[in-house]
Amino acid sequence: MLRLGTKRPLREPASSVKDNKLYLFFSNVTVDNSLASNFKASGLIQDLQIKYVNGNPQLELELKDGFDNFEVFYDEEINEILVSIHNKYLKTENLNLDSDEIKKWQFDVIVIDAGHGGKDPGAIGINGLKEKDVNLGIAKELGELIKSNLKDVKVVYTRSSDQFVELYKRGKIANENKGNLFISIHCNSTPKKPSNASGIEVYLLRPGRTKEAIDIAAFENSVISLEEDPNRYQKLTDENFILVSMAHASNMRYSESFADMLDTEWKKQIKIPARGIKQAGFLVLVGASMPSVLIETGFLSNKNDAKYLGSKSGQKEIASSIFDAISKYRKYYENSIINEISR
Repeated sequence: MLRLGTKRPLREPASSVKDNKLYLFFSNVTVDNSLASNFKASGLIQDLQIKYVNGNPQLELELKDGFDNFEVFYDEEINEILVSIHNKYLKTENLNLDSDEIKKWQFDVIVIDAGHGGKDPGAIGINGLKEKDVNLGIAKELGELIKSNLKDVKVVYTRSSDQFVELYKRGKIANENKGNLFISIHCNSTPKKPSNASGIEVYLLRPGRTKEAIDIAAFENSVISLEEDPNRYQKLTDENFILVSMAHASNMRYSESFADMLDTEWKKQIKIPARGIKQAGFLVLVGASMPSVLIETGFLSNKNDAKYLGSKSGQKEIASSIFDAISKYRKYYENSIINEISR
């Protein structure tokens, strides 16, 4: 793994491999030259050099024997680039999959959480569309795709019908089933209807940075008023919530990577805009002890988004894009775990 911090926002760099060298091409950014001078060989990376082509920096990573493939992800929220380099000798087919250590970390359970439900309708769209129904529709479409194409992966729903499930119980369901990935599906909205706000976005569990993120989390968290014991969440003050977020740090790089893959797939496949990766304090993510994200699939307060989200074709497209991200993430996750176990 190689993390690169940048001094200004940028897009995922172009990349290529030739003669056992990995090239990363940047534009409109400044790279600190000390990155190369302070570099120490590690893993499959033997050397790192910075060169300039037409005024733009180019990173050259010299790779050792054993290189198999690589992935590059850009997290615009924390302004970092993650380069994952895989060893061909540590690929799944070259290892003993019957070993207890490998089995323990196999990617074999996905928990799909359809937000709201029952007496909690969630947001109400301009056309009367209820968020809880859209969430469940997408969740079921996604579950069927996983069951049909990843037959060795178990699908767990926090709800599979129009029922009310308390927030803390959703995380409890995920933990009891030993989930490897927790995906909470929601729809967005604005107080004013109709509105021009449009698009799909993914959230990570961290204290909110913007008023919009804080307001969205406040709305999604307000469901606790319908629960039997809303006071169970009282200890989650701002300070304690930061500690909870820190406790999730071991899973955060996986959550970040999956979020980036989701955003990439949406930009390729979805008819509504991709609004990027954000962070907020969603209570539903607090209890899940595994990599997790919350998806806001579009704005029910927007005419075009609401029409798309209410259609079977729109729900299928969103589910398909999430599934494609899951397929890529699974390979990334398993390779990363295998690399860690084999060190």
